[in-house]
Amino acid sequence: MKKCGIRAQVAWLTLLPLLVLVIGMESFFLHERYVDLDRDLLTRGQLIARQLAASSEYGVFASNAAFLSGIAESALGQPDVEGVVVLNAASKVLVNTGVFQGDAMHSTARLSRVSSGTPVFDDGKTLLLYQPIISSQLMIDGSDFQPDLRPAGAVIIDMSWEETRHLKSRLLWFTLSVTGIFLLVTLYLVHLASRSIIEPIKRLSEAIQLIGAGHLETRVIVPSRINELCTLTCGINQMTADLQHERNILQQRIDEATQQLHGLAFYDNLTGLPNRRLLNDRLTQALANSKRSGHYGAVMFLDLDNFKPLNDQFGHAVGDLLLIEVARRISRCLRETDTVARFGGDEFVVMLSRLDVDYAESVSLAHNVAEKIHQLLAEGYCLSYRPAGQREITVEHDCTSSIGVVLFLDHENSQEEILSWADAAMYQAKKEGRNRICIYEQSQTETTSPPFDNS
Repeated sequence: MKKCGIRAQVAWLTLLPLLVLVIGMESFFLHERYVDLDRDLLTRGQLIARQLAASSEYGVFASNAAFLSGIAESALGQPDVEGVVVLNAASKVLVNTGVFQGDAMHSTARLSRVSSGTPVFDDGKTLLLYQPIISSQLMIDGSDFQPDLRPAGAVIIDMSWEETRHLKSRLLWFTLSVTGIFLLVTLYLVHLASRSIIEPIKRLSEAIQLIGAGHLETRVIVPSRINELCTLTCGINQMTADLQHERNILQQRIDEATQQLHGLAFYDNLTGLPNRRLLNDRLTQALANSKRSGHYGAVMFLDLDNFKPLNDQFGHAVGDLLLIEVARRISRCLRETDTVARFGGDEFVVMLSRLDVDYAESVSLAHNVAEKIHQLLAEGYCLSYRPAGQREITVEHDCTSSIGVVLFLDHENSQEEILSWADAAMYQAKKEGRNRICIYEQSQTETTSPPFDNS
């Protein structure tokens, strides 16, 4: 089904009933006027026929053709009179003028259509009227004499419909012209009046399309005095503002959830340090940078020596406090370009990037950082916590660390192997009595203790 705009709808709803009303009124008006014109022609013809019959009485009795011809000619001067025939009592034609002159057979056929019994004949083209001539005899007072009312003759006149048809045609065209002008003026007025409704609705429609496309910042400004349109405009603006607010809240929640997911994916939930996945990414970047720059890098594997007894005695809550403090102390010893990650449990991994192009100098730099971390972690811990339903408790704890170190430079081995070598060095430190630093010598097949084993 073909759709149309509001302007067309308003025009049709206004003009269609008006058009039906106008057509009905025109039809009624034209019908009445046509009937009046037909009646006027018939009445005028009958009046002329009666006057002509009264005037022809003397001429018929006297058979005065000249007199009757004068009367007939004067009748022909009347509008729409096309012919006149005067008959005597024996139906003999005394005078015929106008259309009755000429072909005698044709005239006789026309005259036979009317008589005293059929005084009017109308075939839509010709109107024939028959009027008998009655002698006007005077009655004598007190006399029983009754005048003879038999016709002394008759008058037949031929009235033409041509002028009436012209009048009807002009009336029809005039009515149609007036109606057309009226409808055009009405259409223009409807157009002007509908703009106050159509233009605001058009703006509302365009705004709704923009809102549907996601442009929730859209607002509708429709100057209108129509209460319903003002209410609709305010409702759409309020709805759009609410949708925009809800979308902002939803987007904020999505961003927060994305950030949380990113944190869960790349950071340790307890300490906030990078986890294994992020450490692997940064180690990959460090290997690539080492290849380009020619500087050594280092990986440290760190394990707390006496973490389990604290966890067993005071519970995981205190153990978590210790891990958080250890993460904070390690981070204080590193540069912004370095990375510390929690590898799991009480194990931490430190990655040092861009040390030096010389191996011995790089070993010395890595050992200095490891020694700094080792000493800082060996300082005492004061851990405060509040068990459920109890007062706050402070736990003092001493904790040392075992650290394994391995250096890398554009290493052909994978990062898993580098981490495993650092892990092996850390276990070597534990094997040798804990609380020490061991460096994995890449030229050997096992870990050995460097000259600066103990700190």
